[in-house]
Amino acid sequence: MSTVIAIHFGFATIWLGCVVTEALFERALLAGNRSAHLTLADLHVRVDKFIEIPAILVVLATGVWMWLNATPTSASFYVMLSSGLVAIAANFYCVFLVFKRRDAAHSKSWDEFDRLDHLQHKIGAIVLFGLLAALVSGVVGRG
Repeated sequence: MSTVIAIHFGFATIWLGCVVTEALFERALLAGNRSAHLTLADLHVRVDKFIEIPAILVVLATGVWMWLNATPTSASFYVMLSSGLVAIAANFYCVFLVFKRRDAAHSKSWDEFDRLDHLQHKIGAIVLFGLLAALVSGVVGRG
């Protein structure tokens, strides 16, 4: 079980690092012109496809495995479970928005890009808070 826990926390921290990195390049590139926005849209899709989604899937798989093979005994487990599920669901919705935003950028639908960008950042905040709550409660629960 300790190997699965290490994999789970390792990929959760990769996921967190990805979210923080995306927030930084979002902030930097959104300050630029529409060409920078197009670069941002393409870059964010690549990071989601090759790093973020695989990390989330590993976190989800190891989380399910631990849940099926252990008896939860603390409140921190339920906090970790619920906040982690919220973060996962919100992140999958964010990925959908990131892909739609990229499509809007490529079709030069900048009003749609801006609308999707605003929504994606709101949902991204839910992802970040859910992920942090799950990580903190997981560490606290391990004592």
